[in-house]
Amino acid sequence: MVRRATAEQIAAVGNYSSCEISDALIKLKHPTGGLLPDLDLFSPSLASEKAEQTRIVGEAFTVKMIDAADKDQTKPPEHFVDAAEPGSIMVISAPAHVKSAVWGGLMTARAQARGVKGVIIDGRCRDLGEHRQASMTVFARGHSTLGQSPFTRVKAYQVPLTIQPHLPAHCLTATYDLQSTFQPTSVNPHDIVVGDIDGVVVVSPDRVDEVLKLCEKGRAVDAKCMEDLHKGRSIRETFAAHRGK
Repeated sequence: MVRRATAEQIAAVGNYSSCEISDALIKLKHPTGGLLPDLDLFSPSLASEKAEQTRIVGEAFTVKMIDAADKDQTKPPEHFVDAAEPGSIMVISAPAHVKSAVWGGLMTARAQARGVKGVIIDGRCRDLGEHRQASMTVFARGHSTLGQSPFTRVKAYQVPLTIQPHLPAHCLTATYDLQSTFQPTSVNPHDIVVGDIDGVVVVSPDRVDEVLKLCEKGRAVDAKCMEDLHKGRSIRETFAAHRGK
């Protein structure tokens, strides 16, 4: 049986920023600090005042997209948005080479009716104005004018995903080892997802209590550091006093 965090644990995680959570996960030896790399906030716009106030937290509802030409004929029983769980955050993985969007304004309308809190797309979105007008939080790798059909289709939902780092084509040389630079991050159904202006992180339910303790401790330490720095103390002195560095 898949372990799920309690509503109280999810709410507690949402009290902390993505940066605080990543710091805690790094202390717990998580190789990527839970970061879903190379994703940007598209709704609300980063240029808007709403962006700084944006923070979503909820359980992951995962969706795996494949190329429409893929020979795998696996098909889910219903449309993934119709199957979304209320209070969840949609996490969608699309093929890296695809230039079309996998999420648009109509998806946002249905997702909001289902009570979905936001959408995280390892791929592209479109209809930016519609998401922003609807106040739907959308993170994505990019955006496009093209819709999902005839380029991609859903293989399955509520399955484990692997979110790979992405680099521009000119960086992908024969001598560049992407895997050694930054490892992929796994997202499982019902992992806790937190997204804010700094990015998106995931926390496995079995690490929640440890993460919360370290976040609380880290916030207290940072508050002391900030107080000292405002008083004119140097970084070296401040970190030595409070961080042991």
